[in-house]
Amino acid sequence: MRAGVQVMVEGPGHVPLNEVVWDVKLMKKLTGGVPYYVLGPLPTDVAAPYDHIAGAIGAALAGAAGADLLCYITPAEHLGLPNVRQVEEGAIAFRIAAHIADIVKLGRKARRWDDEVSTYRGKLMWDRLIPKLIDPENAYRVYTQFGVPKVRACTMCGGYCPMMLVMEQIRKLETTGGAQ
Repeated sequence: MRAGVQVMVEGPGHVPLNEVVWDVKLMKKLTGGVPYYVLGPLPTDVAAPYDHIAGAIGAALAGAAGADLLCYITPAEHLGLPNVRQVEEGAIAFRIAAHIADIVKLGRKARRWDDEVSTYRGKLMWDRLIPKLIDPENAYRVYTQFGVPKVRACTMCGGYCPMMLVMEQIRKLETTGGAQ
């Protein structure tokens, strides 16, 4: 390689899930660790118009195995040209995949974001949690789609939330000194 020349190897776009890790590791070994760029990879060909979801699954695995750059896939992949919303959906799906891979590759450094969100979720601090999500605008739209929730619990379980019921029992034990 000549001085100043940048090299990147482009990988395949269609790889069965059980071969994704092998492909990444083999290519990194054969190239001496040159940055590896994967097109997805797409682990199944039957997911259209959900190739962005299938591709994000392959991308998370490829990234965790050592792929250096993930090329996103849109819902329109293999069917037609994407519109703006489909490009956004593909980019978000692959941003999630990249973050999942970073948790494996970078450990605690990447996990801090998840820990912060988990803390806010556990404390039901929706106003702090939603801005920390990958797509805060859409998260808020979903959170308020039936109006602002009035239950001080997860919107899925409401007053039947197992975590809230356990916490209620713990608070009762703490206030009574352990006696029931």
